[in-house]
Amino acid sequence: MNFEFSIIINRPVEEVYNFFWNLDERDFSDNPVVPIYARLDKGSRRIGSQIREVVRIPFFQMEIISEIIGFIPNKWLEYKFKGGGMEGQLLYQFKSVRNETELNQKVSLCFRGIRKILTPLLPLTYRKKAKKRLWDIKAVIEKEEEK
Repeated sequence: MNFEFSIIINRPVEEVYNFFWNLDERDFSDNPVVPIYARLDKGSRRIGSQIREVVRIPFFQMEIISEIIGFIPNKWLEYKFKGGGMEGQLLYQFKSVRNETELNQKVSLCFRGIRKILTPLLPLTYRKKAKKRLWDIKAVIEKEEEK
């Protein structure tokens, strides 16, 4: 199932791209939803770099492993991911618009195994959560860069 979202962030494209590119360097220890977001490999970030993410929602915790599969700095960043009974791809596209950034997020997502029975609910639940997540990211980036 494919989803696409877009938002304008009141920061230059370089700052927005760097937020996503360096996400694993952020401290998530106080985040109750994503307490772990860490790179699994050493050295410079590159195609093939993997990230381990632990996501907690009520009554459930899942581990997701993402891998960078492509990028052009300040233009796009793409991952494939697997875990928690699902797999897919995530593409962020960054476009400079009058010193702001238009961020487009494209997600291809499918459930595996027993979770396949949840597929019909995906458009109802994922769309709302993904939009909220983008608004939360916008708030974090804009607030941090004001300092």
